[in-house]
Amino acid sequence: MNFYRLSALALICSMGIVACSSGSKHEAIAPPEEEEVAEPVAVDYSLGRAMNKRLGKGINLGNSWESKGYSDAAWGNPIDDNDFAVIKNAGFNSVRIPVRWNYDSDYSTHTVSAERLAGVKEDIQLALNQGLAVIVNFHHYEELNEAGNNYAKDPEAFNKEKEHFLLLWAQVAQEMQSFPDSMVVLEILNEPTIASAELVDGIMNDAYKVIRGISKKTIMFEAYHAAKFADLNMLHLPEDGNIIYSGHYYEPYGFSHQGHSAQYRCIGDAAYGSSAVYDLPSYVKQATALYPDINGGHIPMNMGEFGISGGDSANDRYCDADGVLPSARMKAQWAQKTVEAAEANDFSWNYWGFTKVGGFEAYDRNEATWYEGFPAAFGL
Repeated sequence: MNFYRLSALALICSMGIVACSSGSKHEAIAPPEEEEVAEPVAVDYSLGRAMNKRLGKGINLGNSWESKGYSDAAWGNPIDDNDFAVIKNAGFNSVRIPVRWNYDSDYSTHTVSAERLAGVKEDIQLALNQGLAVIVNFHHYEELNEAGNNYAKDPEAFNKEKEHFLLLWAQVAQEMQSFPDSMVVLEILNEPTIASAELVDGIMNDAYKVIRGISKKTIMFEAYHAAKFADLNMLHLPEDGNIIYSGHYYEPYGFSHQGHSAQYRCIGDAAYGSSAVYDLPSYVKQATALYPDINGGHIPMNMGEFGISGGDSANDRYCDADGVLPSARMKAQWAQKTVEAAEANDFSWNYWGFTKVGGFEAYDRNEATWYEGFPAAFGL
């Protein structure tokens, strides 16, 4: 067991996050008990609000570092060094870099792939060189989600996977210390799909403790049901003014995900709908009631993903022969209305995504140009 493994494990043991013993036997970690959300306590969210404003208008660099491979090229969408200049020149303020940190990680030392770490850090620096703020997360942690959904049958497997997750975060948080606190946000876990809100709440708060024990950077939370905004009431957020609550928004899925599942019929623009102008204020109302800001308002909020799969690049693998997909024009119209609602309600946002993300993309890498309606749809 190397020094890093010892120091990281000592950190989370000292916090009481895992039940550590002197031997090698793994002790069980009990899931959090069910309880109601505590009475709202007003917090000074000035630091989180400042970072949220800095994130502003952003875009995701998806299907790259969260791919299953030894680099960001495994899904045919490696990040190009010039991407950051293209994004900056379009008028964006930030990028979100999804990372599958657990892929090819070492379970004996609880460390991430050295190659992946070096590549991600290089891309973060390229973004910073352009003046772009960066959100970096743990993305597609399928093993943790699966273990959580199987907790009743095999709690030990979940406990081991959770410990691995926390120790990986200890390393990643330490590595992120080389970047300015004012420009990098640490997002705990993308789209948790564990069916237990209590387990997700525990994961989020235990990871928060690990990260905050190392870093002063802004920390971003998501709720269960794959980051549904309305599930904020299922979280017990810490009294920390330097946090942001993030959700994902693809409503209505019958319009946004045509061609991605047999569940959604390929009827193109006939499925169009836009309810962001009503939905987002309801999320703000909930946030204000649960997590008010001492200065007025609420915990800072970010829309970490949103978009429509449409236009010529859309994925149609689940469409019938006569199926049609959303047009580029209506895809851009939906994005525009959603952005307008987000900004009217003081959300920062990160569109999904920049390029080659199954039809959701706003930029055509092959032609080196923005798709029809973009980036104008973002108010840029």
